[in-house]
Amino acid sequence: MTMTITNNRLQHLEHWLQQVFAGKTFNLDSLPGDASARQYHRLQLLEGSDTTASRYIVMDSADEQDAMHQFINVAKLMSPAINVPTLIAQDVEKGFLVLQDFGAVEFAHLLVGAVPAQIDEHYQLAMQTLIALQTVPVETAKAQHQLPDYDEELLNREMDLFSDWFIPYIGVALDKTLWDNLKAALIKQILRQPQVIVHRDYHSRNLMQDQADHSRLGVIDFQDAVIGAYTYDLVSLIRDAYVEWSEPQISEWISDFWQLQKQAALTTADSVEQFESDVNIMGVQRHLKVLGIFIRLSERDGKDRYLSDIPKVMRDLITELNWLAEHGNADIQQAVVPFNQWLESVVLPAYQDTFSAI
Repeated sequence: MTMTITNNRLQHLEHWLQQVFAGKTFNLDSLPGDASARQYHRLQLLEGSDTTASRYIVMDSADEQDAMHQFINVAKLMSPAINVPTLIAQDVEKGFLVLQDFGAVEFAHLLVGAVPAQIDEHYQLAMQTLIALQTVPVETAKAQHQLPDYDEELLNREMDLFSDWFIPYIGVALDKTLWDNLKAALIKQILRQPQVIVHRDYHSRNLMQDQADHSRLGVIDFQDAVIGAYTYDLVSLIRDAYVEWSEPQISEWISDFWQLQKQAALTTADSVEQFESDVNIMGVQRHLKVLGIFIRLSERDGKDRYLSDIPKVMRDLITELNWLAEHGNADIQQAVVPFNQWLESVVLPAYQDTFSAI
Protein backbone atom coordinates (compact mmCIF):
# COMPACT_ATOMS: atom_id res chain seq x y z
CA MET A 1 0.00 0.00 0.00
CA THR A 2 2.81 2.39 0.89
CA MET A 3 4.52 1.71 -2.44
CA THR A 4 1.24 2.35 -4.32
CA ILE A 5 0.75 5.65 -2.53
CA THR A 6 4.36 6.61 -3.23
CA ASN A 7 4.05 5.71 -6.92
CA ASN A 8 0.77 7.62 -7.22
CA ARG A 9 2.37 10.64 -5.55
CA LEU A 10 5.29 10.47 -7.96
CA GLN A 11 2.92 10.27 -10.92
CA HIS A 12 1.09 13.40 -9.70
CA LEU A 13 4.43 15.18 -9.34
CA GLU A 14 5.60 14.19 -12.81
CA HIS A 15 2.28 15.29 -14.33
CA TRP A 16 2.60 18.69 -12.62
CA LEU A 17 6.19 19.07 -13.82
CA GLN A 18 5.10 18.31 -17.37
CA GLN A 19 2.76 21.30 -17.09
CA VAL A 20 5.43 23.53 -15.56
CA PHE A 21 8.04 22.58 -18.17
CA ALA A 22 5.68 22.11 -21.10
CA GLY A 23 7.28 20.46 -24.09
CA LYS A 24 10.53 19.78 -22.24
CA THR A 25 12.17 16.46 -21.48
CA PHE A 26 13.42 15.91 -17.95
CA ASN A 27 14.88 13.31 -15.62
CA LEU A 28 13.80 13.12 -11.98
CA ASP A 29 16.04 11.53 -9.33
CA SER A 30 14.94 11.17 -5.72
CA LEU A 31 17.40 12.40 -3.09
CA PRO A 32 18.08 10.75 0.28
CA GLY A 33 15.66 11.83 3.00
CA ASP A 34 16.55 14.03 5.95
CA ALA A 35 15.00 14.31 9.41
CA SER A 36 11.74 15.77 8.05
CA ALA A 37 8.76 14.26 6.23
CA ARG A 38 9.53 16.26 3.08
CA GLN A 39 10.81 14.54 -0.05
CA TYR A 40 13.35 16.09 -2.39
CA HIS A 41 14.19 15.31 -6.00
CA ARG A 42 16.78 16.62 -8.44
CA LEU A 43 15.27 17.53 -11.79
CA GLN A 44 17.46 17.66 -14.90
CA LEU A 45 15.84 19.55 -17.74
CA LEU A 46 17.22 18.42 -21.11
CA GLU A 47 17.31 21.32 -23.57
CA GLY A 48 16.71 19.71 -26.99
CA SER A 49 19.95 18.49 -28.52
CA ASP A 50 22.01 20.40 -25.96
CA THR A 51 24.08 17.99 -23.90
CA THR A 52 23.99 20.30 -20.88
CA ALA A 53 21.05 20.08 -18.52
CA SER A 54 19.42 22.76 -16.39
CA ARG A 55 19.06 21.42 -12.87
CA TYR A 56 16.46 22.20 -10.22
CA ILE A 57 15.45 20.89 -6.82
CA VAL A 58 11.84 19.73 -6.45
CA MET A 59 10.29 19.74 -2.97
CA ASP A 60 7.35 17.44 -2.25
CA SER A 61 5.76 18.50 1.01
CA ALA A 62 2.29 16.96 0.72
CA ASP A 63 1.79 16.50 4.45
CA GLU A 64 3.48 19.73 5.50
CA GLN A 65 1.63 22.54 3.72
CA ASP A 66 2.14 24.90 6.66
CA ALA A 67 5.88 24.26 6.42
CA MET A 68 5.75 24.97 2.69
CA HIS A 69 3.95 28.28 3.25
CA GLN A 70 6.56 29.12 5.85
CA PHE A 71 9.40 28.12 3.51
CA ILE A 72 8.14 30.57 0.87
CA ASN A 73 7.56 33.25 3.49
CA VAL A 74 11.02 32.95 5.03
CA ALA A 75 12.71 32.77 1.62
CA LYS A 76 11.19 36.16 0.78
CA LEU A 77 12.47 37.56 4.08
CA MET A 78 16.00 36.23 3.75
CA SER A 79 16.63 36.58 0.01
CA PRO A 80 17.65 40.28 0.08
CA ALA A 81 20.39 39.46 2.61
CA ILE A 82 21.66 35.94 1.93
CA ASN A 83 21.76 33.37 -0.87
CA VAL A 84 18.62 31.24 -0.55
CA PRO A 85 17.16 29.20 -3.46
CA THR A 86 15.18 31.13 -6.05
CA LEU A 87 11.59 29.91 -6.31
CA ILE A 88 10.93 28.71 -9.89
CA ALA A 89 7.40 27.28 -9.64
CA GLN A 90 4.91 26.41 -6.92
CA ASP A 91 1.61 24.70 -6.21
CA VAL A 92 1.14 24.87 -2.47
CA GLU A 93 -2.21 23.10 -2.57
CA LYS A 94 -0.58 20.08 -4.22
CA GLY A 95 2.52 20.45 -2.04
CA PHE A 96 5.05 20.98 -4.84
CA LEU A 97 7.86 23.52 -5.26
CA VAL A 98 10.58 23.84 -7.89
CA LEU A 99 13.68 25.60 -6.59
CA GLN A 100 17.09 26.71 -7.73
CA ASP A 101 19.65 23.90 -7.37
CA PHE A 102 22.85 25.00 -5.63
CA GLY A 103 24.52 21.70 -6.58
CA ALA A 104 25.58 18.66 -4.61
CA VAL A 105 28.57 20.05 -2.68
CA GLU A 106 27.68 20.60 0.98
CA PHE A 107 29.74 22.75 3.32
CA ALA A 108 30.75 19.51 5.04
CA HIS A 109 32.23 18.24 1.77
CA LEU A 110 34.43 21.34 1.47
CA LEU A 111 36.07 20.51 4.79
CA VAL A 112 37.20 17.01 3.83
CA GLY A 113 40.92 17.03 3.10
CA ALA A 114 41.16 20.81 3.44
CA VAL A 115 44.22 22.34 5.12
CA PRO A 116 43.67 24.53 8.22
CA ALA A 117 43.84 27.79 6.26
CA GLN A 118 41.17 26.56 3.84
CA ILE A 119 38.98 25.35 6.70
CA ASP A 120 39.21 28.74 8.38
CA GLU A 121 38.35 30.45 5.09
CA HIS A 122 35.22 28.33 4.75
CA TYR A 123 34.13 29.11 8.31
CA GLN A 124 34.81 32.81 7.86
CA LEU A 125 32.49 32.81 4.85
CA ALA A 126 29.83 30.91 6.81
CA MET A 127 30.10 33.40 9.67
CA GLN A 128 29.97 36.39 7.31
CA THR A 129 26.83 34.92 5.75
CA LEU A 130 25.33 34.57 9.21
CA ILE A 131 26.21 38.17 10.02
CA ALA A 132 24.40 39.25 6.85
CA LEU A 133 21.31 37.37 8.06
CA GLN A 134 21.53 39.01 11.49
CA THR A 135 21.49 42.47 9.87
CA VAL A 136 17.91 41.90 8.64
CA PRO A 137 15.73 43.98 10.99
CA VAL A 138 13.75 41.98 13.52
CA GLU A 139 10.89 44.45 13.06
CA THR A 140 10.64 43.47 9.38
CA ALA A 141 10.63 39.78 10.25
CA LYS A 142 7.81 40.28 12.73
CA ALA A 143 5.64 42.85 11.00
CA GLN A 144 5.87 41.65 7.40
CA HIS A 145 6.63 37.95 7.79
CA GLN A 146 5.15 37.05 11.19
CA LEU A 147 8.18 35.12 12.37
CA PRO A 148 7.44 33.69 15.83
CA ASP A 149 9.55 34.36 18.90
CA TYR A 150 11.94 31.78 20.29
CA ASP A 151 10.14 32.26 23.57
CA GLU A 152 10.18 30.57 26.97
CA GLU A 153 7.58 28.00 25.94
CA LEU A 154 9.51 26.89 22.85
CA LEU A 155 12.88 26.82 24.61
CA ASN A 156 11.37 24.73 27.39
CA ARG A 157 9.53 22.38 25.04
CA GLU A 158 12.70 21.74 23.07
CA MET A 159 14.74 20.88 26.17
CA ASP A 160 12.01 18.50 27.30
CA LEU A 161 12.94 16.33 24.31
CA PHE A 162 15.94 15.35 26.44
CA SER A 163 13.83 14.38 29.45
CA ASP A 164 11.05 12.79 27.37
CA TRP A 165 13.20 10.76 24.95
CA PHE A 166 16.88 10.58 25.88
CA ILE A 167 16.57 9.88 29.61
CA PRO A 168 14.06 7.00 29.19
CA TYR A 169 16.17 5.57 26.35
CA ILE A 170 19.20 5.11 28.62
CA GLY A 171 16.99 3.85 31.46
CA VAL A 172 17.56 6.33 34.29
CA ALA A 173 15.17 8.33 36.46
CA LEU A 174 15.08 12.10 35.95
CA ASP A 175 16.00 14.32 38.90
CA LYS A 176 13.16 16.75 38.30
CA THR A 177 14.36 19.42 40.71
CA LEU A 178 17.81 19.65 39.15
CA TRP A 179 16.26 19.52 35.69
CA ASP A 180 13.73 22.29 36.32
CA ASN A 181 16.39 24.49 37.95
CA LEU A 182 18.73 24.06 34.98
CA LYS A 183 16.04 24.84 32.42
CA ALA A 184 14.87 27.92 34.31
CA ALA A 185 18.41 29.29 34.62
CA LEU A 186 19.20 28.69 30.95
CA ILE A 187 15.95 30.22 29.70
CA LYS A 188 16.40 33.31 31.88
CA GLN A 189 19.85 33.94 30.42
CA ILE A 190 18.91 33.10 26.82
CA LEU A 191 15.95 35.50 26.78
CA ARG A 192 18.31 38.29 27.84
CA GLN A 193 20.50 37.84 24.77
CA PRO A 194 20.14 40.26 21.81
CA GLN A 195 17.42 39.12 19.43
CA VAL A 196 18.00 38.40 15.72
CA ILE A 197 16.58 36.23 12.95
CA VAL A 198 17.57 32.65 13.78
CA HIS A 199 17.86 30.11 10.95
CA ARG A 200 17.62 27.38 13.61
CA ASP A 201 19.54 24.67 11.75
CA TYR A 202 22.61 26.50 10.45
CA HIS A 203 25.12 23.68 10.05
CA SER A 204 27.36 21.92 7.55
CA ARG A 205 24.57 19.97 5.84
CA ASN A 206 22.35 23.00 5.30
CA LEU A 207 25.02 25.19 3.72
CA MET A 208 25.93 24.54 0.10
CA GLN A 209 28.65 25.62 -2.29
CA ASP A 210 26.71 27.52 -4.95
CA GLN A 211 27.66 25.83 -8.22
CA ALA A 212 27.06 29.10 -10.08
CA ASP A 213 29.07 31.29 -7.69
CA HIS A 214 31.65 29.66 -5.41
CA SER A 215 32.16 32.93 -3.55
CA ARG A 216 28.72 32.58 -1.94
CA LEU A 217 27.23 29.88 0.25
CA GLY A 218 23.74 28.69 -0.56
CA VAL A 219 21.55 28.42 2.53
CA ILE A 220 18.75 25.84 2.71
CA ASP A 221 16.27 24.32 5.22
CA PHE A 222 15.37 27.65 6.81
CA GLN A 223 11.58 27.29 7.11
CA ASP A 224 11.70 26.92 10.92
CA ALA A 225 13.26 30.38 11.37
CA VAL A 226 12.32 32.37 14.47
CA ILE A 227 13.29 35.54 16.32
CA GLY A 228 15.73 34.47 19.01
CA ALA A 229 19.15 34.64 20.62
CA TYR A 230 22.12 35.99 18.64
CA THR A 231 24.25 32.95 19.54
CA TYR A 232 22.00 30.09 18.42
CA ASP A 233 23.07 29.80 14.78
CA LEU A 234 26.75 30.21 15.66
CA VAL A 235 26.46 27.24 18.04
CA SER A 236 24.85 25.21 15.24
CA LEU A 237 27.79 26.04 12.98
CA ILE A 238 30.83 25.66 15.19
CA ARG A 239 29.52 22.81 17.38
CA ASP A 240 27.89 20.98 14.51
CA ALA A 241 26.62 17.47 15.29
CA TYR A 242 28.49 16.15 12.24
CA VAL A 243 31.87 17.96 12.32
CA GLU A 244 34.31 18.14 15.23
CA TRP A 245 36.95 20.78 15.98
CA SER A 246 39.28 21.45 18.91
CA GLU A 247 38.12 23.78 21.67
CA PRO A 248 40.93 26.31 20.95
CA GLN A 249 39.70 26.50 17.35
CA ILE A 250 36.10 26.93 18.46
CA SER A 251 37.07 29.69 20.90
CA GLU A 252 38.94 31.43 18.08
CA TRP A 253 35.85 31.33 15.86
CA ILE A 254 33.69 32.60 18.73
CA SER A 255 36.05 35.57 19.06
CA ASP A 256 36.02 36.13 15.29
CA PHE A 257 32.24 36.17 15.19
CA TRP A 258 32.05 38.63 18.08
CA GLN A 259 34.40 40.92 16.16
CA LEU A 260 32.28 40.55 13.00
CA GLN A 261 29.17 41.50 14.97
CA LYS A 262 30.88 44.65 16.24
CA GLN A 263 32.14 45.54 12.75
CA ALA A 264 28.57 45.21 11.43
CA ALA A 265 27.32 47.48 14.24
CA LEU A 266 25.13 44.69 15.61
CA THR A 267 24.15 44.60 19.25
CA THR A 268 26.51 42.20 21.00
CA ALA A 269 28.18 41.44 24.31
CA ASP A 270 30.50 43.98 25.94
CA SER A 271 33.38 41.49 26.00
CA VAL A 272 34.40 38.33 24.18
CA GLU A 273 34.31 36.52 27.53
CA GLN A 274 30.64 37.40 27.98
CA PHE A 275 29.93 36.40 24.39
CA GLU A 276 31.59 33.01 24.91
CA SER A 277 29.45 32.53 28.02
CA ASP A 278 26.33 33.35 26.00
CA VAL A 279 27.41 30.86 23.31
CA ASN A 280 27.88 28.07 25.85
CA ILE A 281 24.57 28.78 27.58
CA MET A 282 22.79 28.59 24.22
CA GLY A 283 24.80 25.49 23.35
CA VAL A 284 23.56 23.59 26.39
CA GLN A 285 19.96 24.27 25.37
CA ARG A 286 20.57 23.21 21.78
CA HIS A 287 22.48 20.04 22.60
CA LEU A 288 19.95 18.86 25.18
CA LYS A 289 17.34 19.27 22.46
CA VAL A 290 19.41 17.49 19.80
CA LEU A 291 20.07 14.48 22.04
CA GLY A 292 16.31 14.09 22.44
CA ILE A 293 15.61 14.65 18.74
CA PHE A 294 18.11 12.01 17.62
CA ILE A 295 16.55 9.42 19.93
CA ARG A 296 13.06 10.37 18.76
CA LEU A 297 14.10 10.05 15.12
CA SER A 298 15.24 6.50 15.88
CA GLU A 299 12.47 5.37 18.22
CA ARG A 300 9.47 7.05 16.59
CA ASP A 301 10.54 7.50 12.97
CA GLY A 302 12.84 4.52 12.42
CA LYS A 303 15.78 6.75 11.40
CA ASP A 304 18.57 5.02 13.30
CA ARG A 305 21.43 6.68 11.42
CA TYR A 306 21.36 9.65 13.81
CA LEU A 307 22.32 7.44 16.76
CA SER A 308 25.94 7.40 15.59
CA ASP A 309 26.03 11.22 15.91
CA ILE A 310 24.99 11.22 19.57
CA PRO A 311 28.50 10.78 21.07
CA LYS A 312 29.65 14.02 19.37
CA VAL A 313 26.60 15.89 20.69
CA MET A 314 27.16 14.51 24.19
CA ARG A 315 30.82 15.63 24.13
CA ASP A 316 29.71 19.13 23.17
CA LEU A 317 27.13 19.22 25.96
CA ILE A 318 29.69 18.11 28.56
CA THR A 319 32.21 20.69 27.31
CA GLU A 320 29.67 23.49 27.58
CA LEU A 321 28.41 22.44 31.01
CA ASN A 322 31.99 22.18 32.34
CA TRP A 323 32.84 25.62 30.94
CA LEU A 324 29.79 27.16 32.59
CA ALA A 325 30.47 25.39 35.89
CA GLU A 326 33.88 27.05 35.95
CA HIS A 327 33.33 30.39 34.21
CA GLY A 328 29.58 31.06 34.24
CA ASN A 329 27.90 33.71 36.37
CA ALA A 330 26.54 32.87 39.82
CA ASP A 331 22.99 32.15 38.63
CA ILE A 332 24.19 29.70 35.99
CA GLN A 333 26.71 28.01 38.26
CA GLN A 334 24.07 27.47 40.93
CA ALA A 335 22.03 25.42 38.46
CA VAL A 336 24.81 23.86 36.36
CA VAL A 337 27.10 22.52 39.10
CA PRO A 338 24.57 20.16 40.78
CA PHE A 339 23.14 19.14 37.39
CA ASN A 340 26.67 18.35 36.23
CA GLN A 341 27.26 16.17 39.28
CA TRP A 342 24.07 14.22 38.57
CA LEU A 343 24.98 13.93 34.89
CA GLU A 344 28.42 12.52 35.71
CA SER A 345 27.30 10.13 38.43
CA VAL A 346 23.97 8.88 37.01
CA VAL A 347 23.48 9.77 33.35
CA LEU A 348 26.92 9.21 31.83
CA PRO A 349 27.43 5.64 33.14
CA ALA A 350 24.01 4.61 31.78
CA TYR A 351 24.69 6.46 28.53
CA GLN A 352 28.05 4.74 28.09
CA ASP A 353 26.50 1.33 28.70
CA THR A 354 23.73 2.05 26.16
CA PHE A 355 26.04 3.43 23.48
CA SER A 356 29.08 1.23 24.06
CA ALA A 357 28.54 -0.54 20.75
CA ILE A 358 28.42 2.69 18.70
